Amino acid sequence: MKAIWKGAISFGSIDIPVALYEITEEHGDLDPHQVHAKDGSSVRRKRWRKKEDREIERRKATKGYRHPDDRKTVLGDKAPAGLPLPGKKRINVLASVDEGSIDLMLLGQAYYVGRTDPITDQWYVLFRDALRESGQVAVTRVTLGARESLAVLRVHDDLLVLQTMSRPGEVRRPTGIAPRGDITVRPEELKMAMHLMDILSVGFDLDEVHDDHR
Repeated sequence: MKAIWKGAISFGSIDIPVALYEITEEHGDLDPHQVHAKDGSSVRRKRWRKKEDREIERRKATKGYRHPDDRKTVLGDKAPAGLPLPGKKRINVLASVDEGSIDLMLLGQAYYVGRTDPITDQWYVLFRDALRESGQVAVTRVTLGARESLAVLRVHDDLLVLQTMSRPGEVRRPTGIAPRGDITVRPEELKMAMHLMDILSVGFDLDEVHDDHR
């Protein structure tokens, strides 16, 4: 497996060298892109500079973002050294909490966490087993690319898994999309629905679910 990130888990005074690996892999998925509806020829996107209302060359376009106060920061291909990213190349453990206390809606992309130095295997196993025995996950701060985010470390079989996590304030409130609160269902209707769920769950195997578009 090819690592996409290398760094260390910072746990107290201990640094455990690790690497992150993508969990999922592609299986010949189709990669749709824009084409002309008449003959299928490729359609090219232009890089348009709004300030001058003209197209610019690819080499002149780079990454950046706008601050809430309308200031702009140009990142370039890599985050500049002066950007305050304290978690760079570190998975900083902030706290350990019960796994059930983390709202699943906050969790995002997951990565395998593999050790990179056999000499520190004992530290990796110690940290992993401490999480396993306590039934807890570690809340961490990590920088992936140019973005710092929260993440959780949890145990999966014999490995640690890192899963990015949104902050509660970043989750949108689902205003106006839930059913009305005055709607009720009859007990027999609820019983029928639960019976149907029982039927659907018998013998279900996720490995047998195929993607018909591949």
